[in-house]
Amino acid sequence: MELFKMAKEAMSMRSKVKEMEKTLKAKIVDVNYKGILISMNAKNEIVSLKLPEDFAEKSVKDMEKLMFSAFEEAIKEAQKAMAEESKKLMGGLNIPGLN
Repeated sequence: MELFKMAKEAMSMRSKVKEMEKTLKAKIVDVNYKGILISMNAKNEIVSLKLPEDFAEKSVKDMEKLMFSAFEEAIKEAQKAMAEESKKLMGGLNIPGLN
C-alpha cells in the first residue's frame, strides 16, 4: 500500500509542477533600467528588449555595462516573481532550485 501512496503523491507533484511551469511562463516582469526596457518571464526567458533612441551613440564599453546591468536587474525581478509564484503553487514546499 505504501508504494501506491508514493506513486499517487508523485503524480500529484508532477501535476503541480506542470501547472507551475505554465504560471511561471505567463508571469511577466518589466524592467526599465536607464531607458533599456526588458520584459522577462518568471522562467528567466526574455520576452522583449527595447533600447533607447540614443543608445548607439554610447561607446561599446558603456553599452556593454548598461546591458549587463539591465539584464542583471531583470533577472533579479524574474527570480523574485518565480519565488512568489512557487510559494503560492507549492504551498510552502521546499523544492531545490525553486526558492
